[in-house]
Amino acid sequence: MLLVATPPFGKIRRMRISTFTTFLLTLNLGLVVVVGYLIQTRLHSPTDARNLSMAASNVVLKAARGPKVVTVVRTNEFNWRQLESEDYRTYIERLRAIGCPEPTIRDIVIADIDQLMAPRLQATVPRRPGLQFWHPEEEELWNDFDPREGLQQQRQIDFEKREVIEGLLGVDLVAERTKSLGQEDYYGRRLGFLPDKTRSQVRTLIEKYQAEELALREKAIEEGEPLTAQDHTELQRIHQERQEAIAKVLTPEEQEQFDLWLSASANTVRHAVYGMEVTKGEFLSLYKLQESFDTTWNPDAVDLTDNATREKWEQAKRELDAQIRQQLGEQRYADYTRAQDPDFRQFNLAVTRLKLPRQVATDLYEVKRVVLEQRANVETNPALTPEQKADAFKALSDETGKILKEMLGEKGFNYYTRHAQPQWLSK
Repeated sequence: MLLVATPPFGKIRRMRISTFTTFLLTLNLGLVVVVGYLIQTRLHSPTDARNLSMAASNVVLKAARGPKVVTVVRTNEFNWRQLESEDYRTYIERLRAIGCPEPTIRDIVIADIDQLMAPRLQATVPRRPGLQFWHPEEEELWNDFDPREGLQQQRQIDFEKREVIEGLLGVDLVAERTKSLGQEDYYGRRLGFLPDKTRSQVRTLIEKYQAEELALREKAIEEGEPLTAQDHTELQRIHQERQEAIAKVLTPEEQEQFDLWLSASANTVRHAVYGMEVTKGEFLSLYKLQESFDTTWNPDAVDLTDNATREKWEQAKRELDAQIRQQLGEQRYADYTRAQDPDFRQFNLAVTRLKLPRQVATDLYEVKRVVLEQRANVETNPALTPEQKADAFKALSDETGKILKEMLGEKGFNYYTRHAQPQWLSK
């Protein structure tokens, strides 16, 4: 078939009849005859209306001497070739004309386009055409082939395929894939406030600019160097273009929701409030503070390798923290501080793995807080000699170990110390 609405693909060969055999077999005999009649009347010359009653009855009784015999006569026999067209759109219209369900039409078209574009995807990985058992293909692919180029080509082909599907069927191919596989549609869930077409446009824009950013960051990782000033300028360009491109397809209200779901500032706040069961009002208050900070101290533009700039940035962070404390109050600010502590997250990982109540993680964090407080008292006590301080630290560490073993069990304690490697416990 020819993808008329999608010039990048040119002419695509005729769709394979075998793709649709399963659908045909599901039609019962009566439906086959009715469909056959409809196809003949729509695609060929008109038929006398009297034939319709014959097609509907689907049988002709023949009288004969002896036992009565019922002979089934096929009229207007249906064939999938009658639906074929050199244009996908015409083909889809004909499928709809015979009452083919929309989900089935989507499955048919997507499967065929997947099959037609499969050779291009396969060509992105230089596998041996005639693999033999003595060929070390895996090692060749690992050592002699840079996968980044192939991945870039695969992404481009996927973007093309998605554009074709959306143009033909008006559906988001990624959403269809995740739905059929039972997987989470990350952007689908977070952009649910948008109409289907807009959501598909925004998803594609996000992923295209993400691919650009990924290529830039991979280059820095490959070279083993931090991003240069030129790299940061390029990141700014990517983010700015992405923001402008998305803003063009969103209303002001949609843009506001988009920022709350997917902006860098909103993601920073969500990361910071883990485990404190933040309310909507608290989140919005923190988001406004974080957004203001990020506007002044754009992560893409700030050069923290410069000592003077870093000092100003750290002072601004302290001021932001003070504003958050004032906004939340002392108790909620304590929860906020705990939420950002990596040790609190490690406690939660441990109790999840050990299938312990979630409260145990909070209790473990309280143990840590008390231990650090006692350790600070010993450290700052002028009346203690260095030897006495060392003995006090050891006693405190031993006692803390006993408490954690009681709370986690021997195996749980070993699991926690092996995976978390907690420095606070060993100091």
